[in-house]
Amino acid sequence: MDRSPLDLYKPDFWYTLAIAVLVLVPLKAPVVRKWAWAAINLAFLGVLLGLPDWHHARELLERQAWHDAARLLGASDLMRVCGCILAAYVVLQMVQRRWLGTVSLLLGGLAVLTLFVIHKLPSTATVYRLASVKSVLVAIGFSYVALRLVDALRLTHEGRHAAPDFPSTINYLLPFHMLAAGPIQGYADFLAQPAVPAPLSTSDALRAVERIVLGLFKKYVIADLLEESLITAFQAPFPYLAVETLLFYFWLYLDFSAYSDITVGAGRLIGVATPENFNRPYIARNLVDFWDRWHISLSQFIYRNIFIPVQMALVRRTGPKSALWCAAVAYSVSFLLCGLWHGLDVRWALWGMMHALGLVAVVWYRAWLKKRLSRETLSRYLAHRGIRLGATILTQVYVALTLLVATWPWGWSM
Repeated sequence: MDRSPLDLYKPDFWYTLAIAVLVLVPLKAPVVRKWAWAAINLAFLGVLLGLPDWHHARELLERQAWHDAARLLGASDLMRVCGCILAAYVVLQMVQRRWLGTVSLLLGGLAVLTLFVIHKLPSTATVYRLASVKSVLVAIGFSYVALRLVDALRLTHEGRHAAPDFPSTINYLLPFHMLAAGPIQGYADFLAQPAVPAPLSTSDALRAVERIVLGLFKKYVIADLLEESLITAFQAPFPYLAVETLLFYFWLYLDFSAYSDITVGAGRLIGVATPENFNRPYIARNLVDFWDRWHISLSQFIYRNIFIPVQMALVRRTGPKSALWCAAVAYSVSFLLCGLWHGLDVRWALWGMMHALGLVAVVWYRAWLKKRLSRETLSRYLAHRGIRLGATILTQVYVALTLLVATWPWGWSM
């Protein structure tokens, strides 16, 4: 799992957020607001990646050195990203056409997969040209961009929604406040938000600022203090290793949810719908409940785009009597891919399969309870505080162990 390349100690993000608030909040014309939002997102990318050398390019153009000027601008990281955005826009327009839709979908999917593999390659395994591409992909958080694009490609190809126009392509794929750590906004949710949001009240603005401050406190006070003082990157011997496994899980939640808090708060200030990513995951009583609370936008993406299609295809082929077996296969496929999304590594594949195994166990256990117990007895069982506490502790320990498998003993890879 990539740690965010965005350093919130630097003022770039905060300057951009302030400009976005000042520019977007007063705008009431939908088209103007859409283009202004796209310009702000591109400007932030320019700051993040480095602007092209426009002065040198102008000198080359004045000397009519067209090829050299084009090569200079094309070598800019920002221009490369803009070229990719344009390519994504063209593909999204083409996938909704009958005669080219499937071909465009396959080519677009292959391009996304290729860039994703480059993004996830270890730095030592990339040659110079790929290394420069990888650095750009890391900077823009391509893990999240790729999933947003996949969601848009699927819904556009199926005809459920129209392809986005060019500024909306920028705003959906690369919103500046979501580059740090997601979330993965669904394409349908992006289209459903109002073109011009309701006016921001004083109380709403204060709650948004409070959310940002909470995220900063969680990240730069609690999480950083925990990391510096109690986490050894799993270098400590047992029994502290067992304690560190749970501490690492707690640190990961603080660090990740802190960025999500900042993202949600920033989205509220500028009137951009931003999904929640966490909902008290530490009270989850089983893994199904856990994935309804942890990295919610990712679990919803998996559910929409992998689990349901795989399960429905299997049920249609084998019949409803094998629904549990179909769910087991769908969970296995879904979370193997989820693990590989985190990292192209055996460790993350094992992490995904451990979660799949846990989810299958929960589903089968639920089915067994429904067969063995009456409705009243099952309700009392589920409401029993002791059983609930034991199930919650078991779930949290199991999740922590999956993280240990993914990160130890080969070093710090989160």
